[in-house]
Parts: sequence; structure tokens; C-alpha cells
Amino acid sequence: MPSPEEQARSDRAQVALGRACLARYELRWEGPGETALETGRRMALSRQAARWGTVDLRQAARYGYHAPPWSTYNPQVGALLDQHADLPADVEKVLYGLVGTFGDKAVPQNGCRAEAAARLLRGAPRADGNLPDWLARQAADASAEDPRLSTVLGAWRACMTRAGHPYASPHAAAHDPRWKRVWTPTEKELTVAVADVRCQNEVRYLPALVDVTSRHQRELISRYTTELGRLKRLKDVRARNVAEALAAQPSGTASSQEGDRDGSG
Repeated sequence: MPSPEEQARSDRAQVALGRACLARYELRWEGPGETALETGRRMALSRQAARWGTVDLRQAARYGYHAPPWSTYNPQVGALLDQHADLPADVEKVLYGLVGTFGDKAVPQNGCRAEAAARLLRGAPRADGNLPDWLARQAADASAEDPRLSTVLGAWRACMTRAGHPYASPHAAAHDPRWKRVWTPTEKELTVAVADVRCQNEVRYLPALVDVTSRHQRELISRYTTELGRLKRLKDVRARNVAEALAAQPSGTASSQEGDRDGSG
């Protein structure tokens, strides 16, 4: 998975290439606004923050198991995910390839957006981009069954039971169906979340989870060396293409600005 900074550069490069493609049809588009353009980076940060679940006491006391307001997992920030809202009609046609030609010029298959995406992968080897997520799930599943973690989980369950909240695991506590029925955390959810994190800290659950998960990850990495090597080469090539795209931007267009979108030359 790309880092938040790599995701941000990649998103900006794709917008730059999309603008250059649209310019061939004498169409001007400034790209998504700055807030929307940061969505990819914020999504990457949100994935990182949510990786181990609810582990921060202050966050638990304030938000329970609900995503904090800065997280893209929070449904209230869903509007930020629409990076191409309110496009001028002609820009939309060419950007997404809704027409075969525009102004007597052939439009790339699936539009300028697809052309830009392909440019960022030019020269890269074929690789399974879903492999890291699959390996992460495999490591998580193996960790959940690992005896080295079972002892710590038993201590966590005993702690939670003493606090009056009998759950099988932190995952079970976080996914109690009651928490999903409301937009904001209830007092009960906050109480459970705080007890959960305190019990995690008492039994050193997070260090144990990280250690066990890392061991399984290393085992999986050793088994998928070839496939992960291809992904590493793809990432390196994409990074070079991103750098070239950003360097080729005309002066004054290095970053997208809010508003000022035009569908004409």
C-alpha cells in the first residue's frame, strides 16, 4: 500500500496528466478542489490509524468505536470522496470517455482519466495490487488463532468481565451491533471503549498483537518473495512516472485550487 505522501503525489500527478490530456481538446479544468484532492492521502492516513483498532484512551473516551471526524471512515466526510463533482459537461465527456470523439479528435478509451492512470504505470511490470491486503488478512487471521496471543486475550477477557463488559475480544467489543445504530457514540459505547483500552493496556495486548502479527507477516513475505518483488518494481516505476508528471506541469498549476472550473477553451 502507498504511504499517505505517496498517495497524495500520485493523485496530483494523475490530475496533472488528466489536465494535459483535456488540453488537447481545448478543454480547461483545474482539477478537484484542494480539499477533495487530499482525500486519497486522508484515506491512507485513516487506514494506518485504524490498523490496530481502538487503542488510544483519549480517542476512546471521545469517540468510542466511531471513526473520528478527521477519518474518511466517518460517513459524515463521505462528500469529500467525490473528487469530480460538478464537472462541466464537455470536460466530463472527455475525462470519462463518454464520447468516442470530441472536436473531430478521437477520445482515449475510457477517457483522459484512464489515459492518465495508464501513463503512471507505463513500463511497470504486471503485479497483483490486491496481494498486500490479502497477505495482511492472512496474517491477521493466523494471529487470531495463535496460542501466543490467546493467553493475552484470556487476560483481556477477564479484565473486561471484572469491568462488567464481557466480550470475547477487542474486535467483538468494537463491532457490537448497538454501536452501528447511531451516528454518535452513546454513553454505553464510550464506557465500553474506555474499559477496552484500559484492559488492553493492563495486559499489554497491543505489543503482543504487533509481535505475533509481525511474525506471521514475515513468514508470508518469505513465501511470496517473487510476487512482492514485482510489486516493489511496479511501485518504483510508478514513483518515477509520478515525478515526471509533476515536473512537467506548467508553472502555476503545481497544485489544484478550489473552484475556477471551465468547460471551454
